[in-house]
Amino acid sequence: MKYLVLIGDVLGSKQLPARALFQRRLKSVIQGMNGRRKTLVSPYTLTLGDEFQAVYRDASGIFSDIFSLLAQVSPVRMRFAVAVGEIVTPINPKQSIGMDGPAFHLARARLEKLKAQGRLLGIQDSADLRWKLPSATLAVLSGLMEGWRQKRLQLFSGMLTGAAVPELAKQTGITTRAVNKNIRAADLDEWKRIVDEISRWLNEEIKTR
Repeated sequence: MKYLVLIGDVLGSKQLPARALFQRRLKSVIQGMNGRRKTLVSPYTLTLGDEFQAVYRDASGIFSDIFSLLAQVSPVRMRFAVAVGEIVTPINPKQSIGMDGPAFHLARARLEKLKAQGRLLGIQDSADLRWKLPSATLAVLSGLMEGWRQKRLQLFSGMLTGAAVPELAKQTGITTRAVNKNIRAADLDEWKRIVDEISRWLNEEIKTR
């Protein structure tokens, strides 16, 4: 069976002025993600240093979770690699450790490539031409994300869950007018459609044998 693996890390964590305090905050944020998403089969777990990983049954909600994490640690930045593949060891439902398989190898390879490219978000490399367009699209989004502040990250996360404008205003603590202004300024409605389509492609890949 195929799964969706996410591996993330914190950019410049060793240079943070209050690293120990941030690490405690990061642990709290990571733990807070668990239990919110039914599609998580192995929870968000801190692994090496400021790296963390999780395993999803499908792509439903994974991008919303990514932008939620980015918003919660802003202005500190994170990098995320996502990949679909088999996991050849038993799934660990308590911690995302002790597992192995192509899904982890693909996610790790993408993370290393993102580090070399200086990008924040990417999906697996593949010889299959179907993945060229979504990969390039996320590269563009990654560049745009560099300029997004906390409210916009939080807003986009909410949009990806399907929240309407009044609910988004409530979630972010800004007016509905400000919500609409953010959506227009960053084309967030278009990016939502694109990210939703990438999620659909990922789910189709998970279903293939």
